Amino acid sequence: MAIMEFLTRNQIQTTTMILVDSGTATVANLIDRNKNTQYVTEGYESNTSTIISIEFGQPTVLSNILIQNHNLLDFRIFYDSVTANSIDIVSGNSSTSYYKYINSITVSSLQLQMDTTIVTAQEKQVGQFIANERNFQFERNPSIKNFKPVIDRFQVQHIMADGGVVLHNIRDKYQTKLKFEFITETFYNQLLSLYETGSPIYYVPFPTTSSWLGNAYEMVWSKDFDFKYSTNVGSIGYSGQITLEETPNA
Repeated sequence: MAIMEFLTRNQIQTTTMILVDSGTATVANLIDRNKNTQYVTEGYESNTSTIISIEFGQPTVLSNILIQNHNLLDFRIFYDSVTANSIDIVSGNSSTSYYKYINSITVSSLQLQMDTTIVTAQEKQVGQFIANERNFQFERNPSIKNFKPVIDRFQVQHIMADGGVVLHNIRDKYQTKLKFEFITETFYNQLLSLYETGSPIYYVPFPTTSSWLGNAYEMVWSKDFDFKYSTNVGSIGYSGQITLEETPNA
């Protein structure tokens, strides 16, 4: 099983950073933190390639590229122009989610060249385009009993005159509790440093380069930092719990 990890916030923050050949009306869907809404090209349902280019405006450190809910069969990822530096060339893909980790690089721009789609004669579609840097990978995953993910559904309930119920589902949000026992001082210090920033982070439960389920969430650590020595012998390690809750959509 892949090891969980924390990443920084998506470095693609505004639509003004994004250049496309078509489909400008749906560009915001690339970064709205809702993978069910998609950027869709216009006039590129054939095998004609088209590019999404991200212009960062200043040197930016990246180590992770995540693409959620896409329909791309063949695509390429470059940085600092589509001919300069290749991060990955994907051919014959059948998965609708893409995860890529590389050694950290400093870039001024990032390009996604979309060549063909899994189902032929479709417009190219991308739900979320995430480019960021790994904070750290967990030293190990919590045990299954200490991993408690929940899809929290925010809804409005109406009780009708005959006693029936009508539900209006507003949004589903991910949250989880991760309890650890006997972690090392190194992992303890990583968690404490992250907690002290108070900043949103990306949480990837099970990153993998093959058959990735596309689960990655911008979250905040919402409760206290309660890690302490697991026993009276400090060298044994630390125990505590992390509570993560998903941030609002952009």
